[in-house]
Amino acid sequence: MTLKMSAVNRFAALSLVALLAAGCSLSDRSGSSSSDANIAPAGLSGSEIRNILAGKSWRFTGPNNTGTTLYAEDGSSLVEVDGKGTTKGKWTTKDGQLCESFDPAPFLPGGVPMSCYPFSRGSSPDSYQAGKATFTVAL
Repeated sequence: MTLKMSAVNRFAALSLVALLAAGCSLSDRSGSSSSDANIAPAGLSGSEIRNILAGKSWRFTGPNNTGTTLYAEDGSSLVEVDGKGTTKGKWTTKDGQLCESFDPAPFLPGGVPMSCYPFSRGSSPDSYQAGKATFTVAL
């Protein structure tokens, strides 16, 4: 039973990352190489992503969860998943991707290790896409 619960917790943690940060696939990374590792294939550099997110609260909508994340300028974050609770985390950018980790919480017992997902401008004005999650500025 412990093994099954561990697998369920791991699945829940990975699902949360997918919803909070960037989608369901950890292999959704670009295979292209660039002489400037900070430039994303979609044209957003790591510093542009930091400038977009830092110091603001962002509403996220994923396939299974919604919520709000405050991305602090020091690389810490505070995440509230609607109907589930809050957790703290860390964030950074790498190779044009948003990278996040999450601390353990009652709804996320094992926490989530650092995972990175492509970050690009969304299809709506003032929106951004991180994997399968859409981000808009929280009001």
